[in-house]
Amino acid sequence: MSTIKVIVDLPFFLQLEKSLTVPYEKVCKESLLPELKGRKVKITFSRKLAGDIDKSEWTKVRSTLTIKVSIPVPLSDESIDTFAINNCREIINNIISSYQATTLQVDNAGFIIPLGTSYMQLFAEILVNGKDIRDRYPSYSTNTFPLTADRLKEFKQYLRNKDKLPLSRLFLTNASLSLNQGQYSLAVLQAAIAVELRLTQFVVQKLKLAGWIDQAIKPYKEMTLGRKLNIPQTDPRSLETYLYSVSGFAGLYEQIRKPLNKLRNDVAHDGYLPSYQEAIDVVEIASKFLRMVA
Repeated sequence: MSTIKVIVDLPFFLQLEKSLTVPYEKVCKESLLPELKGRKVKITFSRKLAGDIDKSEWTKVRSTLTIKVSIPVPLSDESIDTFAINNCREIINNIISSYQATTLQVDNAGFIIPLGTSYMQLFAEILVNGKDIRDRYPSYSTNTFPLTADRLKEFKQYLRNKDKLPLSRLFLTNASLSLNQGQYSLAVLQAAIAVELRLTQFVVQKLKLAGWIDQAIKPYKEMTLGRKLNIPQTDPRSLETYLYSVSGFAGLYEQIRKPLNKLRNDVAHDGYLPSYQEAIDVVEIASKFLRMVA
């Protein structure tokens, strides 16, 4: 018998009933564990004074969520990790999305925002059969490696305002944040904006160097991303005109045409909800593009 209980203090308050029970596979779709299919997940809400959570003197209430699932057989460490970190994050973010869609509320004793994986790793209390296994988290990650010399130099330049922080990088950063918080539609849209912004800036700079005036450039700026991506290579407004000989560009450019632009259109125009993997792929394509077109 395995009973996993995950307790998370939220940095905000949700006005909800004391508890509810939901089918596992209805709320955990990103990292579905076959052994938990058909099981019930119990979610319990309780109130805490803010000072009990963050040591502040603020007397507003916050919410604590307890998520519990039981199965008659032992679970592997990998499955416990998946449920405690990935599944519980997805459950919490589904609760938040449903709450906001119902109330349109974004603040209540703190900004109500989706939680990222790192929050679960750092703040979740994880119990298996009543035993605290919290000391396993967070696990070692390559993200803890120090910056390379080149990246450190770049960081210092941005910090000292010697170079203006590129807006396309900020959009890509927000896309990664949205991806981590389970907001996959937003991640796709922001990644596509990052690509379109950098592509447009690059081509406009080339056109200005070639003597084009602002009035002649304006129609290009106002084109959709799809139209910009389909300008023939011989046209000076085409990105291919300048980068077709760069190693790896052709394949990456095709990925931008689809799936990135196609998925962006599906989300923006058809209300399509991308999967976790689709969002990851699009953010990675955008990341590669911004590294290539620096």
